Amino acid sequence: MKRMISILLLVANISAFSQPKLQYHSASTLKILGRPFPQQTTYKRFPDSLEMHLRKPVWSLSKNSAGIAIYFETNSTQVAAKWKTGGEVNFQHVAGTLVKGVDLYGLDGNKWYYAGIGRPSSGSRHESSIIKGLDGAMRQYVLYLPCYDNTDSIEIGIDEHAILQMPTAPVLSSARPIVFYGTSILQGASAMRPGMAYPAILERRFQTETINLGFSGNGQLDSMLAVIMSAIDAACYVIDCGPNLSPEMAAARTLPFLKQLKKLKPGIPILLVSNIEYPHARFNAPVAKKIQEVNAHFLDAFKAMKKEGYKGIYFLPSTGLIGDDGEATVDGVHMTDIGFFRMANAIEKELLKILK
Repeated sequence: MKRMISILLLVANISAFSQPKLQYHSASTLKILGRPFPQQTTYKRFPDSLEMHLRKPVWSLSKNSAGIAIYFETNSTQVAAKWKTGGEVNFQHVAGTLVKGVDLYGLDGNKWYYAGIGRPSSGSRHESSIIKGLDGAMRQYVLYLPCYDNTDSIEIGIDEHAILQMPTAPVLSSARPIVFYGTSILQGASAMRPGMAYPAILERRFQTETINLGFSGNGQLDSMLAVIMSAIDAACYVIDCGPNLSPEMAAARTLPFLKQLKKLKPGIPILLVSNIEYPHARFNAPVAKKIQEVNAHFLDAFKAMKKEGYKGIYFLPSTGLIGDDGEATVDGVHMTDIGFFRMANAIEKELLKILK
């Protein structure tokens, strides 16, 4: 028995010795995706100069790091992370891994694959081993930051003598990002992890940076958001605000918002996404009526733009956006991962035509 214990201790010591020591590096020196304005140095979506121009809830939510990701390459045999979030944020219908976690994808060939999750702790300071056992080859990674909390700092942990740097031959372009504006759904609720929000899925599919301007409960076609979005040299603007609009708001705001954005950036296409068909709407007549009326106002605005001669305006109907089996949401409104997968499929199909 003593001999067996000695052998086990020896094996454990050899294993511990063979595991390279971790060294942490600030992510601030790496490529940061998802920040709309290049002068930003934090992991907030908007610079401080915009605070005075936004409604308070929009400004507060803009501090959430939804859609922001660290793009890097390393030859480390392991990847870990340390990060600090802003506060005690919890939701009954949203996983902690989405709210406060970090989500790693690795490049294999020319496609991105899930590599590991950084599980958050119960406080504001988090440390997690994301993946071990890598082969030591130089590889590109994208690490998505928390969707529903602020990220105050983020460090990447790698082998002590490994290389960590910006991608030398990046496959993911930041030249002209796709800009998404919308609600809590667009912000990421209720995916299990940050990389499953549909703008993040499309970022990996198109190999193009995306900007996530999802504001929970506050995607209300604010005029100032059209101004802000027009300052981003985008490949396309995707507007997905239906769930946060009453029929009256949709009637009053949709056409003015589209015209304003189009006049500010006439050459950039705009895709207007219909309000999704909530699964429980088949049993709830007032909910069904609200969806129908909002989408009717969207379609009216789209037709009016076309009639007035505006170019580059597109409309995505709600049919097929999340499927009709009732399994796409966690609470009748916010998406499960399969709901986001379906939304990404529908929007990808439309964007392929628009960006062609």
